[in-house]
Order: sequence, then structure tokens, then C-alpha cells
Amino acid sequence: MLMGPALALAVAACAQNPHHLNTHYLDKFAPTDPTPAHFTVCHGFNCVERKQVSLSDDQWRRVAAVFKPRAKNAQLERQQIARAIALVETFVGPQAGIAARQWTHKNMLVLPNLGDLTQIDCVDASVNTWTYMTMMERAGMFQFHKVAQLSYAGSFTDPDLRNTAVLQQIEGGYFAVDASLVDHGTPPLVMPLAAWLDTWPPNPAAIEHVAQADATASHARP
Repeated sequence: MLMGPALALAVAACAQNPHHLNTHYLDKFAPTDPTPAHFTVCHGFNCVERKQVSLSDDQWRRVAAVFKPRAKNAQLERQQIARAIALVETFVGPQAGIAARQWTHKNMLVLPNLGDLTQIDCVDASVNTWTYMTMMERAGMFQFHKVAQLSYAGSFTDPDLRNTAVLQQIEGGYFAVDASLVDHGTPPLVMPLAAWLDTWPPNPAAIEHVAQADATASHARP
């Protein structure tokens, strides 16, 4: 007897927030004022572990260098952002103890980590990616985007529960930036948020290509 009202409330909620944007995990786990010299990284699934990490001045300059020359359009800037996120991951991974192969990331799904704290799920990845992008945005590295709240998907009809960081294109749409689907230090998958919210796995044609070689070119430097 409650199905009718419950369904009506769910439909109304979706209509009011079609992008499923929310701050639930940010309020619980994200650093309130992250700076390159002092921020936290989540890992172990559901942010069960949080480590204090930092970037040196040289490392932060190398992150900024990813955005030079300036992108000529929003899509190219999203590629720069994805490469910069991958670079930050290579810097913080050894500090946080997560510079490990993410064996739980397989076929666009995140498998149970069986207590392995080196692994990162969608909650860890979305909070971490939001943190990295927030520092970049505050440093003036973006010209076509701003960092949005996190988004979530999953329901009785869509059992693949998931969370992602989100970019909002200025005077444009929303884009998922999902690092939970790739290995550590690899550019996160970027796609229109509408495609990420749709049936899972997403249409491969919706995923924006980011060259792996560009993201890892500077890994050899200490």
C-alpha cells in the first residue's frame, strides 16, 4: 500500500535533482580546505582509511604544467584534468600505501576488496578525485570547468551502485570523472554524466579518450 506514495516521492526527488548531485560523502570524508601541502586521501573501501599526504612545490609545479599550453576548448581541458589527476595519484600513492595494482577494478565494476586496504572503491575514488580537482580549480588551472558535487547511481532496477566525481562545464553540461574504473595512476574515465547515470556499463562511445602516455610521461622523475 505504500508503494504508490514511495514511488511518487522517488520520482519527485529525481525530477528535482536529475543529476543525483549530493555532498553526503564529501561531508563525511573530504578535507574541508585541501591544499597541496596538506590534504587527505581515502582508501580501503568506503574511506575506512584516511591518510594525510602532501605534494612538494616541484610536484605541484608539474601538475600545473599539465595545463600548459592552455586548452583551446572544454574537451581538451577535460583531457588535461584527467592526466593531472593521474599524476597526483602517482605522487600520493606511495605516501598513502595505495601504489598497488587495483585488482578489484575489473570489467567496469569494483569487486570486494577482501580486507585489502591498498584498494580503492567508488567512494574513495570520488572523494579523492574531488579533492584533487578542487585544489586544481582553486589554483586557477581550469578555464572551462568548475568542480561540482558528487553524483551517485543505483537502484532496484540498476543494481550496480556507484559514485563519481563530477565536473560542470561552464555554461554547459556535467561530466563524470570516475577513477574507480581504472588502475592507480591511470587517467580516470571521463564521460557525460547522463551516460554514466544510464544503464551500466556505459556506452563505450560516450567515454572520452585520454592518452595514457601523456599522463605518465613524467613518472620517471623522482
